[in-house]
Amino acid sequence: MGKVGASLQLPFPAETVYRAATRIDDLPRWLPDVVDAELLDPSLAVGSRIRLRMGAAAGNVEVTGTVRQLRPPAIVAIGGSAGPLSIEVRTRLEANQPGATRVVLEIEVSSPPLLGFIAREAERRINAELPAALERFRALVAAEAA
Repeated sequence: MGKVGASLQLPFPAETVYRAATRIDDLPRWLPDVVDAELLDPSLAVGSRIRLRMGAAAGNVEVTGTVRQLRPPAIVAIGGSAGPLSIEVRTRLEANQPGATRVVLEIEVSSPPLLGFIAREAERRINAELPAALERFRALVAAEAA
């Protein structure tokens, strides 16, 4: 289906930002419509399982996914599905200046062709939430760096 995304420039090194982006328990504090998150395996690695419980706007579904890509301190990608929806969340960090990091958040939602309207609605809602989500992430990183 489609992909939505946004970016944010932070005055912190990529390692600091990466720690915040990969703390699974903190995902509900900043990702759109995630109300609970749990790492189901002992440590975060490619293939680790993650359970996300989504809020009312996403139908209160539970998504069980896996870490698809993990490259410190540059990329973390998590993908999974719930019912007819598949979702992939990719956080990319670019150290473009000394001590500063550009955060690129991309969320891709897909569904079978006959249920495309569900994915389009999910994309619309996520896209509307992205600016606020990135501001929450900024606050989370700033609090950690302080």
